[in-house]
Amino acid sequence: MSDAATLLPPNATQTERTLEQATARIGDVPVPIATLWNADTCPEHVLPFLAWALSADNWDSNWAEEDKRASIRDSIAIHRVKGTIGSIKQALFVAGYGDAEVIERFGWETYNGAQNYDGSITYVEPDHWAEYRIRLTRPITIEQAQQVREILTNIAPARCHLKALEYPEALHLFDNSILFDGAYAYGVA
Repeated sequence: MSDAATLLPPNATQTERTLEQATARIGDVPVPIATLWNADTCPEHVLPFLAWALSADNWDSNWAEEDKRASIRDSIAIHRVKGTIGSIKQALFVAGYGDAEVIERFGWETYNGAQNYDGSITYVEPDHWAEYRIRLTRPITIEQAQQVREILTNIAPARCHLKALEYPEALHLFDNSILFDGAYAYGVA
């Protein structure tokens, strides 16, 4: 036993005394807290724990290191405005879908002569007030569509529902150069 002062009572067991000695110098171990809580300086193998601690809603272990760091960096800003159009756009941007357009109140235009009928407006049965659509400028795979849906589930208000995930361009032509293996949808995912 060392000569150091102890906090244990006189009737402490030998196991308790040994444990106290083993942990007596734990404060001498350098723990770079400032490094660990910073997305830019945190070691890569610790990033998933930092993402969990900061409640990063969007996380994919297959992302590049810089994308993981960006997701952690933006986590606090996203949580400040979570549930708004801005947070949805920001979360999609971080995940690599910066070209996404959020469309609310689709079909609420009335054909009353106030708008020019030039084909830019679709006159259809309007969406419910709590429904929204996401339009991407590039095609995505079914797997990417699932990732976008997961992001939207984490970020969008619980009362809102995704009506459609659409993109105007097709990734491929029907020229028998691809297989119909279910990896891609055709216009709407």
